[in-house]
Amino acid sequence: MIYTITDLTEPDNGCEGFMPGEEPMATLKLRSGDGTERIVKLPDILAYRLKWDTGVTVTDEDIEKYCE
Repeated sequence: MIYTITDLTEPDNGCEGFMPGEEPMATLKLRSGDGTERIVKLPDILAYRLKWDTGVTVTDEDIEKYCE
């Protein structure tokens, strides 16, 4: 199935920052052509490197490979 990223939420730990070894995770809201919605998480830096942003399409295979 093919999904379009409809929303991307990046982590913000404010002035506290992140704990040593903690990996910031981005949350993606996805929607398929038939209206099915899905929410997945992946490391924020990986979403950036893959250029996954709102409006980008991803497949089930992409999600299985990169997301939790």
